[in-house]
Amino acid sequence: MIFTTPSALLLLLIILPVVGYLGFPRNRFRRVRDISSLALRVILFALLIMALAGAQLVQSANRSAVVFLVDASDSLGGVGQSQAEAYIRQSLQSMRLDDLAGIIVFGADAQVVRTMSDSRELAPIRSQPNGGNTDLEAAIRLGLALLPQDAVRRMVILSDGLPTTGDALNAAQLAQSADVEISYMPYERPQGTDIQISSVDVPPNLNEDQEFDLIVTLDSTISATVNMTVLSSEDIIYQQPVTVREGTNSYTIRLLSGTSGFRDFKVRIDNTDGVYQNNTLSAFTRVEGIPRVLVVVGENGDEDTRYIIPALQENGLEVTTISSEAFPTTSAGLAEYESVILVNVPATRLSNQRMENLRAYISDLGGGLVVIGGDNAYGLGGYYRTPLEEMLPVEMQIKDQERLPQLTIAYMIDRSGSMGALTPEGIPYIELAKEAIIRSLEFLQPTDRAAVGSFDTDAYWIAEFQDVEDRVQLQRLVGTLRSSGGTSILAGMRLVAETIVNEPAEIKHIILLTDGGADSAGLIPLTAELYTQHNITVSVISIGDAESSFLPQMAEAGHGNYHAIPDASSVPSIFTLETVLATRSYIQEQPFIPIITDHPILQGLEALPQLYGYVATTPRPAAQIVMRGFEPYSDPILATWQYGLGRTVAFMSDATARWGADWVSWSNFSRFWGQTVRWTISEGRSENLETRVIYEDGSARILVDARDNDGRFLNGLALQSNVVYSESP
Repeated sequence: MIFTTPSALLLLLIILPVVGYLGFPRNRFRRVRDISSLALRVILFALLIMALAGAQLVQSANRSAVVFLVDASDSLGGVGQSQAEAYIRQSLQSMRLDDLAGIIVFGADAQVVRTMSDSRELAPIRSQPNGGNTDLEAAIRLGLALLPQDAVRRMVILSDGLPTTGDALNAAQLAQSADVEISYMPYERPQGTDIQISSVDVPPNLNEDQEFDLIVTLDSTISATVNMTVLSSEDIIYQQPVTVREGTNSYTIRLLSGTSGFRDFKVRIDNTDGVYQNNTLSAFTRVEGIPRVLVVVGENGDEDTRYIIPALQENGLEVTTISSEAFPTTSAGLAEYESVILVNVPATRLSNQRMENLRAYISDLGGGLVVIGGDNAYGLGGYYRTPLEEMLPVEMQIKDQERLPQLTIAYMIDRSGSMGALTPEGIPYIELAKEAIIRSLEFLQPTDRAAVGSFDTDAYWIAEFQDVEDRVQLQRLVGTLRSSGGTSILAGMRLVAETIVNEPAEIKHIILLTDGGADSAGLIPLTAELYTQHNITVSVISIGDAESSFLPQMAEAGHGNYHAIPDASSVPSIFTLETVLATRSYIQEQPFIPIITDHPILQGLEALPQLYGYVATTPRPAAQIVMRGFEPYSDPILATWQYGLGRTVAFMSDATARWGADWVSWSNFSRFWGQTVRWTISEGRSENLETRVIYEDGSARILVDARDNDGRFLNGLALQSNVVYSESP
């Protein structure tokens, strides 16, 4: 028997005499019983103290258990792994009958390829962990979990002994404390033919159309001729055969920087040495020149950009105009622009992935964003609870309940079997419908009333009309929706029509979501009757590819909106858009002169013209309100803030002759928009940091030189970096 904490045994000398003294028999007639009780107490306390001392019975094990840890990282290579596999196969043949062996392969992660087994046969090792790094710590910890307790335990590491991540020493100490022996068999990649790109150097900042030197360094074990290719934005800009000598080789390539923006240069060599991982390396730079801005146009096209584009061009900005459908699908596609301007663009025209890319462009790459309002922007554009709303200094929901009329809204959802169909992202239509209702309920005020119904061949209430005060319970009921059965839109519309007509609210609205696969008989007359006799509006959302001609007619008869959505991911934004439109309170139209505060955007601009309308929003606590609207609401008209490394501006009015009729003819119209966009560009970027990225031994290092305004180096700074992964679909 051994004790892990033998010092605890000293308690026996203290406690047992006390127990003996207190329990010693003092009455003759009960002496036998007291002696028995005393003996039991002594035994219990002795056992308790031995437990505290960590008493262990040690028996010699008759079998051994070995876990082989096989390095499968790129640094070892296939030949080294083959040698390790041969060593394991030979070791298995020398096992005794009761011995056990397991195998773990590891690189950046660790995987079990054979659990503990007494088999002497070894199947080929097929597992391929991520070979970009070597995490020996993860392999040792996984091996400890695999080893049994009733054997002599051992690990054998088959590796080149060059971990690149994790704390292998700490894991080895943990194995030692668990009495697990660790043995090491060194394996190295055979020194064969290997030509690798060890570095690519490019100046961190360049001017537009500037000639510069791209310096490429190759390390080679042989002399050979290889083809070297340089790509920028995946376009080949240089391609030549180069002569490589054994050792370190340096090549200087003269290139042209091109237009302004973020530029990448990928160097690739065509080499057949079998180690493809070190045959490609990239470097990055920023080309300074005329600021480039991307103007994204919404549904109204040139009508919304007729005045703003010439104003930006007059300010020396290079303007690229695209439709919302052509919005870049990666943040790298936005990196060539200093700022992005959304002109009356609804969120329903931007996929969630595009908005996430825009967020990365602003927050991580330091880009700028200007959102210009209109009848398709902000709350009217379905921005609520989207990544686009998170970037802006304003929230889409009006928090002042008193200014909003009471709304009664009914959601009638198609729950037929076809609603179980999957979107390209693998999400059932019915799940998107539930998310849409939940988001819409969050937008409503506690004083509003709502009901949720569904239909297949019949109609059912999921939640009858009730105050939205307990929205959590409503949302919980929405979660019970399931798809099955046929489709009878008329049954659903009749169910809601019977009840909504008796609701006391001033505004009543029905949102119908369906894929349209139903009989149209009676639907249009019923919808028209609801509007003409009870002032109840109906909006129709058609989901999927099978659009039915009667659905737009229903929306027209109900004086609502019709939305045909082949891309089902925009359904939640459509629902919140419909909720905003139903309240009829988010558009404020009357003449007013904005109330201003001091800000660089308004430098030199003292007297502002009248505006005639805007979309109401709520400012965020950290936002700076540059312009406010009329009393008593004082809604934000122009708001700014810092978002990550970038800056965003929200202008709640428009840049057209509708609300900005006096602005488009204002002599300072061009200056105002030029100063607004330029505020989002260079002001938020530091000129005191020089950054380089160096790729070595499978890892990328970021080198930063920080200087003060006089050019002296700054030491001891705490820097934070973000790595943005961008991949084209």
